[in-house]
Amino acid sequence: MEIDCALAAGVATPEHVALAEELGYARAWCHEAPRSYPDAGMALAVAAERTSRIRIGLAVGGHWRRAAADAGALADLAARARGRAELVVGLPGGTGRDPEAHATAVREVLRREHGVDGVPAWVGRPGATEYLPLAFGVRSPRGAALRTVVEVTPGADLHRVVARLRPAGLLLRPTGADVGRELAGFAEAVHALELAGVA
Repeated sequence: MEIDCALAAGVATPEHVALAEELGYARAWCHEAPRSYPDAGMALAVAAERTSRIRIGLAVGGHWRRAAADAGALADLAARARGRAELVVGLPGGTGRDPEAHATAVREVLRREHGVDGVPAWVGRPGATEYLPLAFGVRSPRGAALRTVVEVTPGADLHRVVARLRPAGLLLRPTGADVGRELAGFAEAVHALELAGVA
């Protein structure tokens, strides 16, 4: 089972992405929400320079800017991540905008104005508890495998949580102050179940 993580942007984000890569995470997404977080594009650009395997996603959602602004940030990330960049579009926060339409618009601007093509995209399903890859004429990141979002409460039995879910893949959204510890604990729980033949 592949595992991913969704991180809030901050000074420690590049360190957390590098740790996630070391722990075996397949991808790290970072939310672009200018009203709430620092510049996610910058944090991911630095993370791209410090990593070599993990896929790096710029996640946009209810606080969407224009497609051109998202495309500009993604074009820079695509150049730095050398084929590992992805676009993630969540559900609109009262905007009434269609996530798939926004993803299509961003990819069109990427192609037309930046000469960047083939960046995979993921779109959130209702409730933002699952994400599904969109092909857009290129092979999707993992066929049609869903990513189920997991937020783990402190003290939860991670082995039991992972064993109960068992989807095609899991996306951890750390909620505590010690992101590194959450990343490590979740990866350990998934890998232990894989070794036991459960996951």
